[in-house]
Amino acid sequence: MITTEQLQQFRQYYTPLVSDSMDRLGITGYIMDRAIQPMEHSADIKVCGFAFPCRVVPTREYVEIDKILEMVDAITPHSVVLVAADADIDAALWGGLMSTRAQARGAVAAVVNGGVRDIEQIAHLQFPVFGAYHCVKDIRRRGFMAAYNTTIKCGGVEVKPNDIIFADANGVVVIPQEHFERVESELRAAVGEERATMDGLRKGNSAQKLFERYKRF
Repeated sequence: MITTEQLQQFRQYYTPLVSDSMDRLGITGYIMDRAIQPMEHSADIKVCGFAFPCRVVPTREYVEIDKILEMVDAITPHSVVLVAADADIDAALWGGLMSTRAQARGAVAAVVNGGVRDIEQIAHLQFPVFGAYHCVKDIRRRGFMAAYNTTIKCGGVEVKPNDIIFADANGVVVIPQEHFERVESELRAAVGEERATMDGLRKGNSAQKLFERYKRF
């Protein structure tokens, strides 16, 4: 079972290194579409948590937000809430009040494959949100939440409840639970090799010789 301590330790890494390590292990197809980026850009943004995935279905009918209210009250601690629409609805999938409740429930971030609004309120909360674009439009008559804590596809990646979501200023990575231990083990070696390479470069050593030794660049 993955512990919260492991999630905290995982924050020493960064998504490019995680992506490279997963490639080395042959675990591919888990990097979200590059369109999904931090809504408030900060070079040192970094989150790691258990996936709490939610599905939104497009509609032209008015559907009240009862399921969204139910969802935010069910968010689990140490989670990254993911909201994915089956197709773009040209509306906000996430906003300030959702961020407020998610943060109070112990979530560490949110990731959506569409619009985000209430950027100012979210910034004041210092609650990390990743999305595809800013959008002022309400979800009503454009989409409705069909289910939560369920398997979804977000940013081109299948996400199951309690998969590990790791995100920083570079993008978002999904690590399936069954691969987490292997990825973590690979990263422990990779980060040491990368730091040694960086140190050697700073000292003026040859990039070619450092690559020959550490296989990192």
